[in-house]
This record gives sequence, structure tokens and C-alpha cells, in this order.
Amino acid sequence: METSYFSAGDSIYMREILNGKIWTSRPVSVVADNSDQTVTWLSPGTLIDYPRDVQHGEICFGMWLSGEWSLEKREFKYPGFLRIAPADANFEIFATVPEVGGVQSWYVNFQRPLERLVDGFTTMDETLDLIVEKDFKNWLRRDEDELELALKMGVYTEEDVSRILENCIAVESKLSLGEVPWDISWKDWIPPKILG
Repeated sequence: METSYFSAGDSIYMREILNGKIWTSRPVSVVADNSDQTVTWLSPGTLIDYPRDVQHGEICFGMWLSGEWSLEKREFKYPGFLRIAPADANFEIFATVPEVGGVQSWYVNFQRPLERLVDGFTTMDETLDLIVEKDFKNWLRRDEDELELALKMGVYTEEDVSRILENCIAVESKLSLGEVPWDISWKDWIPPKILG
């Protein structure tokens, strides 16, 4: 079946779904959507649906395990995120983009590959992240301790954790070779006023 791509400027939703229930829902604007990648803009000031009273660690994972949470509206703060998702990738890039100066940092969010719906995409965060400096020469893992806690609490299996770590190592290996596994032509992108 032929894929129906979104057009630049379309308003869609990026939703995280856990066991059939919405964990987060973020309205975004489509920048590009094709067979190579999906790129969207999460503008500052956007109201997103986010779990009420959630915090990192045990509280978050307790909600994941129980399936008990409710959503509230939260304002997404400045600056915005250019979200770059290579096709079928097990990560998405959250590129910090202020009004001028292009991308300031690259945040690799390991997650389930995007699944296309009529009004956007679904995915789910997989806890581990990688913060990559603007010039791609240095990077730092984030939330390895959270990944260990999630394993102890039974959120993930040993196999899940191995897979997530392997995904991270694959990105780090490419970076160490001077290869960036996402489209870096967005590095100088500036959000048009019509999107912000």
C-alpha cells in the first residue's frame, strides 16, 4: 500500500502510547515528510498533553506499570524543537532551535520507531538519551541510571535493556567515525514565523 505523506505546514500530533493509552500528545507542524525522514516543529508556547504530577524515576515508572495517570495541558517552553526522525529509526532527534543561530544542540531520544496515523504518529520513549554537541565531536549519555531503575522495577526486561543500549552504541559508533546518522542539513534551519 502506498504511503500517504503529510505536506509541509500540516498540523499533526506526535503521541506517545503505552499499552494503548496516551502518555503524551504534542501538536507539531510538519516541515518535511518523505520516504527518508519525517521532520516536525514543536513551537514554543504550544499546549501539550502531559501526565499530571509525573516525575522522573519511580513515580514515572510506577505510572507506566500501573497504567494509572491522567493528562493535563502544559505549555512547551522556549526554545522550540525541530524533531528529526529518520525513516524506521529507533530514535528521534530533538534539535534545540532558537529564533536565530540554527541548531544549538542535538538530543537523541531513543524510542519506538514512528508509526503513521491519519493525524500524525505514535511512538513511545525508551528512557535512554544521548546529548550531542553542536559540532558532533562530543556526546554524553543521559538517564542510564533511569534505565537501570526501570529494569529493577520490571518496566524493561534484560533483553529490552540490551536492545536499547545496542541502539545507543550504534549511534555512538557512527559519531566516533565522523558519520552522523541523521540529516544534518537542518543545522542552520530557522523556524519560519508562520510555524511559530
